[in-house]
Amino acid sequence: MRGGGSNAIGLFHAFLDERAVRKVGVEAGGEGLASGRHAARIPEHSVGVLHGTRTLVLQDERGMIRETHCSVSAGLDYPALGPEHAWLADQGLAEYASVTDREALDAFERLASLEGILPALESAHALAWVLREGRALGQECRVVVNLSGRGDKDVEEILRVRGTMG
Repeated sequence: MRGGGSNAIGLFHAFLDERAVRKVGVEAGGEGLASGRHAARIPEHSVGVLHGTRTLVLQDERGMIRETHCSVSAGLDYPALGPEHAWLADQGLAEYASVTDREALDAFERLASLEGILPALESAHALAWVLREGRALGQECRVVVNLSGRGDKDVEEILRVRGTMG
């Protein structure tokens, strides 16, 4: 799910009337939720206002917008969640998870090496969730992943970050 989730909501919309279809949005977990260095809004579930929209935001105890961790994916470090996603979460119509930068990078590399597809790093977060949770879904489960954007724009960032991750 990108910053506000506009690409994901486009896919989710087609399945809103389908209660049997599990809809999972994946947020940028950065260095892990426990580290505090992330851009995941759902776990904190803090309602606030940013840019005129009342939704889930990352904010401190005084209601001031918190700086997000600069995720490996620049498109995922927005401190607010699209209001449609906040509503879906509150209604139990979609669920939200997070993956770390490292998991997203591993998913990018895996899809690139197996299929020759360079996913945008934003989409690599969704792929990482599928790689992590896929076995638990079962063999009969069908999964649709929204691959939005191009990953060739991210290659320099991947090389830079991989060099610092060791």
